[in-house]
Amino acid sequence: MQKRKEQGLSQEKLAEQIGISKNHLSNIERGNNVPTLKFIVDICNILGETPDYYILGIISNETHEIEQLIRRLPLSQQKILYILIETYLNNI
Repeated sequence: MQKRKEQGLSQEKLAEQIGISKNHLSNIERGNNVPTLKFIVDICNILGETPDYYILGIISNETHEIEQLIRRLPLSQQKILYILIETYLNNI
């Protein structure tokens, strides 16, 4: 959504360029629908960046360090942390 807005594209215009409905694009941007590989390639061609940018977001050194810390936790604690982070993100 950020890249789309930076380039001054409305959802309607971008959806038209990709060949999907505005509602489908809106659902992808809100995380309600999972984008297809074709969608990701089309977005890269239209908005620029690489697929990992749209799939993973911008990865910083801190993100990598956080990932390494999480990997040190037992799987059961990783699941708890996942729920905590998801709850936090849904409430900010």
